[in-house]
Amino acid sequence: MQEYALRRVLSDELHARAFHDFEGAGRFIRFVYLVGSDDGKVVAYVNKFLSGAGIAPIDAGEKFRRQDMDGYALRIERHTEFLSISFVEKGLRAKNGLPANSFDEAGLQHLPFSWARNAPAPLFHAIWVEVGGNPPRGLAQSRMLEILESRAVASNKFSDDAAQVHFAFDIDQAGFSRVVIFNQEIESSRMGRVVQRVVEVETYRLLALLGLATVKEYSSRLGMIEDVVSTLTNDLAEQIKLPDGQVQALLSILSSQAAEVEDIYSKTSYRLAATTAYLNILTSRLDRMQMTRLPGFQGVRGFLDRRMAPAMQSCSAFSERLASLSRRISRAGELLRTQTELVIQRQNRDLLQSMDERAKHQLRIQQMVERLSIAAVTYYGVGLVGYIAVSLPIAEWGLSLTYIKAASVPAIAVAVWLTMRQVKDVVVRPARRDEDAS
Repeated sequence: MQEYALRRVLSDELHARAFHDFEGAGRFIRFVYLVGSDDGKVVAYVNKFLSGAGIAPIDAGEKFRRQDMDGYALRIERHTEFLSISFVEKGLRAKNGLPANSFDEAGLQHLPFSWARNAPAPLFHAIWVEVGGNPPRGLAQSRMLEILESRAVASNKFSDDAAQVHFAFDIDQAGFSRVVIFNQEIESSRMGRVVQRVVEVETYRLLALLGLATVKEYSSRLGMIEDVVSTLTNDLAEQIKLPDGQVQALLSILSSQAAEVEDIYSKTSYRLAATTAYLNILTSRLDRMQMTRLPGFQGVRGFLDRRMAPAMQSCSAFSERLASLSRRISRAGELLRTQTELVIQRQNRDLLQSMDERAKHQLRIQQMVERLSIAAVTYYGVGLVGYIAVSLPIAEWGLSLTYIKAASVPAIAVAVWLTMRQVKDVVVRPARRDEDAS
């Protein structure tokens, strides 16, 4: 059986980033690097580290690697525009509160923090998740602010009140965004998925906000284009009132503004689309955590809605402004093209009228020339008749030379007129046939 080339690749995509059980207490530390479309340098950096430990390197098509190391698990994930390096510790003991050495690099010498920080790519985000046991009694917001080293804390119960999660949504002195999970009764098979969702919430939260930076970068440029288009539209309205308005200059300006809009669209469309995608992933992860209110704490959704909603609305508004401006330019272009066609039609009309007047003048001149030609030819014809008559014995016939000339004038004139008319018919008839055929 011939198999489609991508069949197994597409099937394996569902298992590309497997969840692993997370028993007991522990920690998940993730470093996120923005690599764009080329993560080769970071992958080579990771492979050098793996080769030094006697481990097979990551293949070019390998998107995920989880490797057990000395006292921890190394987790490498390759995504569309970022790559993450994570350290996972689990199976620690913490019946209540957090395990030992929580958020303490000095107490975790076996984890290669310096190696991760020196990766050849910009560090976009660093997340440190601590998983403990039961929450301490009388846990207050002030205590969580100390643990998280944060200016605010957002907390909820989740999974049918089986655990608590506390987000800092801030960056501590070591450069980490801290998260604490107090696990009361979630089994290890589910806790792996919970930790993964928590890490993804932190990751995609910041990735979604990249769109806001793009909006801020291009908003002023878009505003200038809007002002130019508004002024141009007003000028166009004035030009339409004038029968012979000059629109070529306006059309040139409009074309340059259309090019500007297309340039902005090409530079922002991917980022704004990615922002929407990341926001949808973030919302999906929060929905699946089934969070409920934790008394005395601000909820995660409430915090994110209040802090992130304006940024996401700014991105949506920017996209709508861009689309609306493109439509306005398109409509103004249609009006300008219509006005240009009207101007051309008026010019053609004036040109045809001018040509018609010249044709009439030429016809009159031609008719006058024809009359003069008839008179001249008749004159010469009468002269020839006179020469002929002199050589004849007109006296014996009782005729006068003067009478003969006078009598020949109308005959010669009529003959010349008929001849010229016949010649004109011969010339004009084929042209008429061509016009009828066309």
